Amino acid sequence: MTRRRFPVRMAAPALVLAPLLLTIPAAVPARAAPPAAAIGPTAATLGCRLYFNDAGTGSSPTVWQDTFTLTQSPAEPKVGDTVTVTLTALTGPDNGPVGLNAGDVPVNVTLALGGSLSGSATLRMSSYPARAVAPAEPLGPITATGTYFASAAGAATLTVGRVTFANSSATTHCSAAGDRDHKAAPVPTSIVENFTVGGTGTATPPPSPSASATPSSSATPSPSAKPSPSLPPSATDDPPTATDEVDTPAQPFGPKSVKLNCKTLSSLSAWTATHTLSMSPSNPGRGAKVTVSLKFSAGPKSGPVPVGAGDLVPKATVKVGGVGSGTVNLKGPAYGAIDALAILPGATLTGTYTTSQAGLVSLTVTNIVFDHPQVDTECNAGADPVAGPKETSIVAKFTVKSRAATDDEGEGGGNGDGDGGGSLPTTGEGGVTTLMLLWSSAALLLGVGLVVVLPRRRRLLRS
Repeated sequence: MTRRRFPVRMAAPALVLAPLLLTIPAAVPARAAPPAAAIGPTAATLGCRLYFNDAGTGSSPTVWQDTFTLTQSPAEPKVGDTVTVTLTALTGPDNGPVGLNAGDVPVNVTLALGGSLSGSATLRMSSYPARAVAPAEPLGPITATGTYFASAAGAATLTVGRVTFANSSATTHCSAAGDRDHKAAPVPTSIVENFTVGGTGTATPPPSPSASATPSSSATPSPSAKPSPSLPPSATDDPPTATDEVDTPAQPFGPKSVKLNCKTLSSLSAWTATHTLSMSPSNPGRGAKVTVSLKFSAGPKSGPVPVGAGDLVPKATVKVGGVGSGTVNLKGPAYGAIDALAILPGATLTGTYTTSQAGLVSLTVTNIVFDHPQVDTECNAGADPVAGPKETSIVAKFTVKSRAATDDEGEGGGNGDGDGGGSLPTTGEGGVTTLMLLWSSAALLLGVGLVVVLPRRRRLLRS
């Protein structure tokens, strides 16, 4: 006897490293930053139909009312960038008359690119809902993530065209409000973002399966999806299962020259070096411990007084995005003795965190700190790195597979050392350790180049 699903009901850098400072570079003038590319939170209503075995024209029309947010990173893409896009929904649709298990209903979102861009991208949430859901209860928040390639400069748009909930027995397709065949004839929704791709000309996307600024391709339905009498991936959008997933090439950053701004007390200066951001393993399973590494070829210029061995430690903060969230704190070995006015040697900073949810993860360096017992130097992309910090362009990406981590991937894990080198659970229901920078004021009195007051400044980690 064939078990049928019930229809789903939707609810309505000069460093000051010692107590002498001979000169202070001129401040870099602040520039007004364009608004970040994001829409929402915004209320929207979608229409939906249920498709048994993802066939026919659909039945049981329903309405899904929710609050949506569409964001992208980098928020201000340039020609040649691979951009991560995330769509969130606050509550999700309501479940049907039969309960669902966690992970029964993968979510796929078709995103249309317009203006200077063309094609489409697919955003995915491969495991949904996050927990078992009783009949007629909301399925819970949605976070679907994917990428596109910024191929041409100019005014562009991102439009949510269709949202698909799928499993092996039934599929629900949703598009703009109204009743129609939402699978064969979807109408673009009102969730639209307008932005500008910077730079000039056009670029060809790299030969990577993760660059998705092309029309969506078909995939084989998952043989291991669980039957369930409610929602769910269509035959054209189902992500691969743990047994047939291929290794998605990771996208480390660099080696590439990057210009950052640094600030020490009131002193501003520029720092240009070659940076590389990478991760290992590059295709981990859920629950794997991932090592994140940042390497730069040379540091900024030291101040006018020698620095003692062990007094200066390079650190960095990396934001986890995509299906992950939170931060990873990186730390390098302390420098040896440094001569006055010398270029700091290059360094390699590392830290770890534990994966949770399957999908695409982005790593963005938000801040690099040269930590000194008396005064720190902050470096990032902000015109004023302290008063107006800004994320750097150092972004890497990798994919977490839906299988569980293997022994070689170091399952489990957080043993943070409290100062930037530990394992941080940053996805799913794992906790997040936040780096709190405690800024102290400094009275800088110059008299024949002498700093009269130089307070001690430290940063703390709080969980």
